[in-house]
Amino acid sequence: MKNILLLFFIAFFFVSCKKEYSLAFNSKEESIEYVLKRFPVISGDFKEVRRISTDSLSITLLRNKNKEDYDEILVFEKNEKYYSIPFFSNMYFDFWEFQNENQSQLYPTTNSTFNKELKDVMIVLNLKDEESILVINELFMSVLRSEINLNLKPMIFENYVYQTERVNKYKIEETEFCTERTKKIFEKIKNDSKEVIRYNQYYLDSTNGRVYEVINTSPQTKRFSFEIKTYRIDCFSYPLNI
Repeated sequence: MKNILLLFFIAFFFVSCKKEYSLAFNSKEESIEYVLKRFPVISGDFKEVRRISTDSLSITLLRNKNKEDYDEILVFEKNEKYYSIPFFSNMYFDFWEFQNENQSQLYPTTNSTFNKELKDVMIVLNLKDEESILVINELFMSVLRSEINLNLKPMIFENYVYQTERVNKYKIEETEFCTERTKKIFEKIKNDSKEVIRYNQYYLDSTNGRVYEVINTSPQTKRFSFEIKTYRIDCFSYPLNI
């Protein structure tokens, strides 16, 4: 009986792995179509904004070139196998799970999160630990061009307001409120930087008005694993017509 159960679990494991790997596509176009089917709120004609290649891995950022409040897609590739995930704007609070957001979401829910989608990339493309680490570093540093060592940069972060033009469904946010919110994040980063043992890294994505906290949970899992917390730092405003 024990042998039968053991064989069952082994078979289940391999079937699960095969199913996950089968989600990888043979072309970039197929992987993008998969995203569009999963997330109908995304549409349009996409253009390549940036592409980073290293060894057998690549990451491409695509943007809807005809939409003001743009949609974006990230395409990951390993050994000519592709998997894409959405990269929504800040209007989709549920996708980003903003740690400092109190407003209700006015857009349709995405029924997914950036944290989950990025983890799926590692599974579907069957990335090794060192490849997963490389993908995260290249994504935040090279593709999104984020900044690190934020605890040392109060002049560009603590008192800065990241104004972004967004759809007018949202109220204009007071500058004082936006500054206060950013200061709280900066204080958290400064306090975390004093810890002797640290398992997290903060990335400032000023283009998209976000701070990502990437927490390395590997000490608990032995293999490389992570969790991502995201903070909104942009300030909603109406476009000015002069």
